[in-house]
Amino acid sequence: MKTMEFYQTPQGQVIAGAHRYLKAAKLLRYSDTWDERPTILQTPTLHLLGHGLELLLKFPLMHSGMDQAEIKRKFGHGLVSLWEHDLNEHVRRLCNDRAPVAWDDARTSGKWIEDDFDKDPKEELTNAIHSLAWLHGAESDFALRYVVTSPTKAPRPAFLIDVFDDVAERGVKNPTILTEAW
Repeated sequence: MKTMEFYQTPQGQVIAGAHRYLKAAKLLRYSDTWDERPTILQTPTLHLLGHGLELLLKFPLMHSGMDQAEIKRKFGHGLVSLWEHDLNEHVRRLCNDRAPVAWDDARTSGKWIEDDFDKDPKEELTNAIHSLAWLHGAESDFALRYVVTSPTKAPRPAFLIDVFDDVAERGVKNPTILTEAW
């Protein structure tokens, strides 16, 4: 199948959508507005991040033959159950490979002086996914879509964006890396 034809299929639309949402989250997070007034952009950025991750994780399931209705019925917006699904082993591996690089980039950037970066980046990725999943899902009454009550602990968006945007960027260029071993 030609590339343009692929991106017109439901699978192609899902991976392209993941890329768009994660890229939009990155643009917001690294904008001048974030530097000046981060609180105005934090919830919308996390919303884009959560939706982009959801689409990224649904792509391998669709690629395996599950249809969108079945995925919706089985997983809804459940980021953790999607993340842990066997069909996402390649996505997890790519993200886990990228996490130490993103963590090191954050450490050397000097932007988070208050952080000693003594945590394991892969564990931090897993913890951040759980935190984002709660905000993105029914357990929080879909807080990122509606109302985030204070004080709510949120994951650090820059770290997640640096991991997931990279994986989505690579996936949109070569979708098979999200579904096959290399």
